[in-house]
Amino acid sequence: MACCSPNYRETVKEEEKKINAKGEESLSLTSKLILTAVMLSGAGFFFYLT
Repeated sequence: MACCSPNYRETVKEEEKKINAKGEESLSLTSKLILTAVMLSGAGFFFYLT
């Protein structure tokens, strides 16, 4: 199973380094807490109405 480019393995390793160097999730903890509170409020309101 070889790829067309001889530098394919190096390219993949460089991309992995870039992804790992980012090291941070897309959503911070504060954002997750706010999103969770909004979702729970919405669910509570939904069950209140039904």
